[in-house]
Amino acid sequence: MSAAPRVVILGASGFLGCALHARLSRDGVEVVAHSSRTLDLTRLEAFAVLEPVLDPETTLVFASALTPDRGQTPATFLANTTMAANLAAYLEGRRLRQLVYLGSDAVYPFGDEVVTEDTPVAPTGYYALGKYAAERVMDGAARASSIPVLILRITGVYGPGDPHASYGPNAFARSLARDRSVRIFGGGEEERDHVYVDDVAAIAVSLLRGGVAGVFNVATGQSRSFADVVKAIRDLVPYDVEVTSLPRKSAITHRRFDIARLSRALPRFRFTPPREGLRATLRAFGAISDE
Repeated sequence: MSAAPRVVILGASGFLGCALHARLSRDGVEVVAHSSRTLDLTRLEAFAVLEPVLDPETTLVFASALTPDRGQTPATFLANTTMAANLAAYLEGRRLRQLVYLGSDAVYPFGDEVVTEDTPVAPTGYYALGKYAAERVMDGAARASSIPVLILRITGVYGPGDPHASYGPNAFARSLARDRSVRIFGGGEEERDHVYVDDVAAIAVSLLRGGVAGVFNVATGQSRSFADVVKAIRDLVPYDVEVTSLPRKSAITHRRFDIARLSRALPRFRFTPPREGLRATLRAFGAISDE
């Protein structure tokens, strides 16, 4: 495995950006981290701050995006696509070791079919549309400058450090810490693939340090229902949990992955066991003590 002399992260203050930064730093990789406070990606002139740190041996990670909790609106779509377009314009004619884009499995449709990287995309909603548009913009920019590009379509991430607490393990842990209750839609029948945040960071680091290019789904390959997640959580906490069923906002959907491509690239990678990841998540949110 070759080493990456320097990695520049755009969006380093986000959930995944923070985890990636921490993992790279632990591995002894030089990291230059930028957030919206140090580089406003919606302003092309702001990219000048990258001049001293980008060279042909640098890996650039684009992890910045307005997440769905910021609103599924034309304005958030425009902001996300503007950031991608500005980065593409800045990279024109430049050379990098690699460009890495942290995308989302939101680009795929929901259904009973198992998802692979060859599954046709069908983004719905402004966030998904923005993520897929950014993918294509990054791919185009990389090809124009002969830069290897790695696109990671990441499924639902859980674990310590999530400021969004989106529906799933993180929201359940936050609710438990607040009032020892959990709220699920319907009976929690929907199946999702939940991947631990440290695993996402480890996979990204392994692929980028190996100089791997192409599109990879980042998932465990093991989907489970939200009801099963709640059951696992109830087994981990030392108190009774009140579970409330909420009216559904949409039809029941599922997401299942075939991760053969990822497994071929990282044959020795082992995912964090769900029980271990859930325990760490509950502790981080204060739903159980460290004892």
